[in-house]
Amino acid sequence: MLIMFIRTKPVANSSRKRVQICTSHRVGDKVKQKVIRHVGIADNDSHLDELRKLAEVLLRKLKKEQIGPTLFDLDGLAEKQSVTAIEERDLPELRPKTEQPVSLVAIESMRENRRVVDGFHEIFGTLFNQLGFNSIVKGKHKDVLRDVVLARIAHPASKAATQQILAADFGREVELDRIYRMMDALLEQKEAAQKTVFLATEQCCFGKIDLMLFDVTTLYFESTDDDELRQFGYSKDQKFHTTQVVLALATASNGLPIGYRLFPGNTADVSTLITAIQEWKKIIPIREVRIVADRAMMTEKNLQFLEEQKIQYIVAAKLKKQAPHVREQILNSNSDKSGVVFDQHIGQRRLVATFCAERRKKDANDRDRILQKIDKKIGKGKNAKKLVSNSGYQKYLSCTGESKLFVDAEKIARDAAWDGLHGVITNCVDVSAEELLSQYRRLWIIEESFRLHKHTLSLRPIYHFKPERVEGHILICYLAFALMRHLEFRVALQQEKISMNEMRAALWRVQSSYLMEDGTENRYRLPSAMSVTARQLYQVMGIKRTQTAKKM
Repeated sequence: MLIMFIRTKPVANSSRKRVQICTSHRVGDKVKQKVIRHVGIADNDSHLDELRKLAEVLLRKLKKEQIGPTLFDLDGLAEKQSVTAIEERDLPELRPKTEQPVSLVAIESMRENRRVVDGFHEIFGTLFNQLGFNSIVKGKHKDVLRDVVLARIAHPASKAATQQILAADFGREVELDRIYRMMDALLEQKEAAQKTVFLATEQCCFGKIDLMLFDVTTLYFESTDDDELRQFGYSKDQKFHTTQVVLALATASNGLPIGYRLFPGNTADVSTLITAIQEWKKIIPIREVRIVADRAMMTEKNLQFLEEQKIQYIVAAKLKKQAPHVREQILNSNSDKSGVVFDQHIGQRRLVATFCAERRKKDANDRDRILQKIDKKIGKGKNAKKLVSNSGYQKYLSCTGESKLFVDAEKIARDAAWDGLHGVITNCVDVSAEELLSQYRRLWIIEESFRLHKHTLSLRPIYHFKPERVEGHILICYLAFALMRHLEFRVALQQEKISMNEMRAALWRVQSSYLMEDGTENRYRLPSAMSVTARQLYQVMGIKRTQTAKKM
């Protein structure tokens, strides 16, 4: 009988420790052990705890399934079948019935029939199935959704271009109408899709998401036509002359997605938080969670709502708008030493302010640049109207008589007094100020998430105009984002960190050449060589890729 257990083993000539899942069984008078899953190598005690928790989750699944495939383990599956056998939608004309070793064939008689990129379907396609994304839509739409989401990761483009990329590079023949029909079916399952993504994140957080990072961005269209979704509003991209939509996004502290919500383009940032949380709570089991958001969310209405819902929060505070005696205390507490300078309860809430010397330099430099621009314009004798750079505003302005402009040194001094200061307001009582500020600083993760959406996944330009098509496009990108984050999460636990651009480049080069022998009907599949990065990704996912040529 096999006995499974978790083993922690020191790495030779290093302070790091290796976490493994092993089996032991008796052979005669001896007990033999075998490593069935390498979970990862820990650099410190905190990392070791995370790997142990992950190993416990894997061990429970392995015991339950008798060493079958799990969320993080395809070794059992890979031993039974090759990666090529996992894909049921391989090239129709080249699909192997059985693979046979290549016998002696004259190389002069061979020619390449087609070359196909395998890496994305083997890595992200496996992950797509493991996370349960293959159950979001039914029937034929399932395969189309997977192909379109994976193409969005590999080579983001319009739906028409995606169809061509799938055919030319991935050997997947998908009609454009089928893609649009899939988008319609996907939109009908929007709530199910969000729940599936959330549950996958929750499982990776060992059943408890304790921190929710929340932020909002805008996505503009190359159009001035408006409807119930596309509206004119404040553009974070400074595209005020075009319509836009507003996207709210929430992630866990490790960057894994929790939920998203699309709003009309004229929606103010401050009004997104309450609506998003109310809708998410209807479809995903958000339990005890602490919300972290920037100062755009700091309104009395938002804070009262969170308090009524008994939700903890950490929100950037507007220090200059605090009561006069509070502002005075903060300024008087300031020093040249970085750290917490103010930590007091303001009514039922707690205000924490901190000073950072590096931030003070940045604040001063930002102000100096603005002053230099003002001095330059005033020095040229420009009137007040000329200081308004927006041409859309200028056409409504007039200047009568002479107006004398000057830089107010007193205002500059008042502003400079706040250089380097930053604060958060919270209803967390039993958490140290340092921990609160550390959790607030993790907002960089959601900013990075928006960059992944906008740049890596090319969320825009958006080539759709109908509201339902726009929403379907956003949901496809959200699923692609979730796959990217989950792969990054697994790599970070088991290997050195690999950037998403490196992953994509490595997987694009994982290809197969399909060869045909002249004068016969013999066909062969020749896998490409794999880079070190590609091998690491296959190891993380527990996939074994055939490296030798096979007759089909």
